[in-house]
This record gives sequence, structure tokens and C-alpha cells, in this order.
Amino acid sequence: MASKQNRLQWQLDWKSALAITLMLPVLVSLGCWQLERADEKRDLLSDFEERRLLPAVNIAELTNYPNYRPVYALGEFDESRYWLLDNRINQGRFGYEIMAVFKLNNGRELLVDRGWVEGDASRRTLPAINTPSGVVKVTGELYRSVEKNFSLGEEQQLSDWPRRQQWLDIDAANQEFPSLLTTSLRLDSNSPGALQIKRMVVNVTPAKHTGYAVQWFGMALALGIIFILRNSNLVQWYQHRKDTENNGQ
Repeated sequence: MASKQNRLQWQLDWKSALAITLMLPVLVSLGCWQLERADEKRDLLSDFEERRLLPAVNIAELTNYPNYRPVYALGEFDESRYWLLDNRINQGRFGYEIMAVFKLNNGRELLVDRGWVEGDASRRTLPAINTPSGVVKVTGELYRSVEKNFSLGEEQQLSDWPRRQQWLDIDAANQEFPSLLTTSLRLDSNSPGALQIKRMVVNVTPAKHTGYAVQWFGMALALGIIFILRNSNLVQWYQHRKDTENNGQ
């Protein structure tokens, strides 16, 4: 009868079986999710590159508002009503992203992302924001986030302006401004009212998502290998086979 080393044997260990049953689907799912995110970011970048080459049109003429569509708008800034979106870090400096109300000539209103301004790190004072007065023509691109943001809530009463808060939801703002368009305008750096402009189309590139997917799949593979080694005599069997071949038996 052949010895145990001559035969590949399998003896299931319930602890390792439970671990791989619970963890392997999670690791594989995370890897697949990262690949899906990579595809989404590629599509997003493709849309951005395609739309940014289009000529700017008057936002008042549009009936739908695709992200990254170049537009211009005619109207006036509401100098007193704007939001300071909190905890926006730029090159290691604390500051705010300024979202303003812009009154269009046709009577509608538009949220305008004016860019970044440095803030008081002690949070005792708010920065002074200079706003163009009178009718101006602002230029930029349309953008509305499709992701749900987590908010810690407003730090001032709803009646106070300006308002400092974590995020600004267009649907929530529409309750206070019924004529508000369902998108926002991110200003170009040379547009009237623009502050410090630094745009990111995506915060994580498709290549990084793919790299994360490889890591998750690698962990799943490592878990599978550990499971096989722990529940079999594969190493001893392979070593015995090599020794036998070397000895010419």
C-alpha cells in the first residue's frame, strides 16, 4: 500500500472552511466592485473629454443639463446669499468652497460654484468674499453630483447668510429657491466671480480602481491557497514526488 506521502490527501478543517466561506465572496465582490467603478470612471472621463470640446451655449436655452457641458449665463450674483462648504483643503491649507446664488435674466436662479477661498483655521471668522455687482456674463461647465454626500449639518440657523455647512444638496436648496435650476455651474478660472479654481473630474482614476481590484483578487487568491495548504498534504506530496524523481525511482 502506498504511503500517505505518495497520495494526495484532503482533510477538511471546519475553521478554515468557515473562514473561506465567509471571506472569499466578500473579497471577490470587492474586486468586482472596483472593476465596475473603473468602468464608470472611464465613461465619465470619456463624457468629459467629449463635452468639453463643445461650444458654450446660453444655459437659458437648455432643456436638459448634462454634466461638463460648457455654458454661459447672464444675470446677477446675489451678493448676500451664498454657502461656504466646509473643510475644503487646498495644498494643505484650510478653506471653503463658495456656492453662490445667481439670478438669471429670465427669472430663474442658478447655483454657481465660484471655487475655493482660504479660511481661518481657528474657525472664529469667515472669509470676506468679493462679489461682482450688476449684470455679468459668467462661463463654466454644468455639474451635478450623482453621489449622496454625508453631512454633519449646518452650523448656523437657516435664516442666517452666509451659511457654513459640509455639503449643499440641490434638491434641498430648491425648497427655499423654487425657481432654482436642477444643476450648478462650475466657473471657469477667467470668469467674473471666479475665486481659486481647481477642478478634479474624478478623485480616483480608473487605473487606481483597477489596482485596488487586483489587490482584492490577490487577497482572495492568497486565502484560497492558504485554505488548500491547510486542508491537504499538497506540500509533502509535492516534495516527496520531487525526491522520488531525483532518486530515479
